[in-house]
Amino acid sequence: MQTRTLGRTGWTVSEIGCGTYRSFDQPGVAGQRAVTALVQANLAQGANLFDTAPMYGRAEETLGKAVTQLGLTQPGQPLVATKVLQHDRAGALRQIENSFALLGRIELLQIHNMAGWRQVLPYLAELRALGRIAAVGVTHYDPGAFGEIEVACKTGIPDVIQIPLNLIEREAEKRLLPLARERNLGVLVMTPIEPIFQRGGLLAQLREFDLAPYAAHGVSDAGSLCLKWLLSRHADVVPIPATSKVSRVRSNLAVSGPPPLPPELMTRLERYIAG
Repeated sequence: MQTRTLGRTGWTVSEIGCGTYRSFDQPGVAGQRAVTALVQANLAQGANLFDTAPMYGRAEETLGKAVTQLGLTQPGQPLVATKVLQHDRAGALRQIENSFALLGRIELLQIHNMAGWRQVLPYLAELRALGRIAAVGVTHYDPGAFGEIEVACKTGIPDVIQIPLNLIEREAEKRLLPLARERNLGVLVMTPIEPIFQRGGLLAQLREFDLAPYAAHGVSDAGSLCLKWLLSRHADVVPIPATSKVSRVRSNLAVSGPPPLPPELMTRLERYIAG
């Protein structure tokens, strides 16, 4: 697994992390075993950043238990990121303390979908100053909220942004990536394989695409092709795909390491998607 520096955090992170939306929301003993296996598979491939949220059902709980079961109690080993979705300081305090109880520790704490950010972001800055968290982030799944992200970043508080970016959803390339580079912000990509409102749409488009020329670059399926494209196009972003399948973890993370896609393969793919 290749690594990247996550902006001004200075953290050395795997160039592909692990998302937990849906995939870690699993009940019971069997569900916990499945989540622990997913954590182990990611770690075995070199992933060292896990992103979760209170709004992802049991994901915080199952991730926290997996980290404890595997003896991964040292800060940053791996990096644990979560979110807060509250509209005032008091609500944020309650939710964040619950996240601490479930996860044990939090390295990156993010505003989820920019909810109440004007009230809550200063509180996250206080937690960072106290050393309870190491970094602050802001997130949103909708390009329509990019204006709010821009305003929040200009306060100087966020260290990281988490945004949608994939082969058919590229507004962030025009607006947020230049700002992130200007301010040395880390960039996590929440939808590297499928747009949130078009589940299956991108993969369906790629169903007939010839993957053979891409195999030498670690690509084995349409999902890993999407990840390889993103890594090749932007050397300073960290995609965090979520999957409930250990086999998919392995195929996704296999695209890290080989050289970037050459320009001719990038162009072929982008022209195919553009139609």
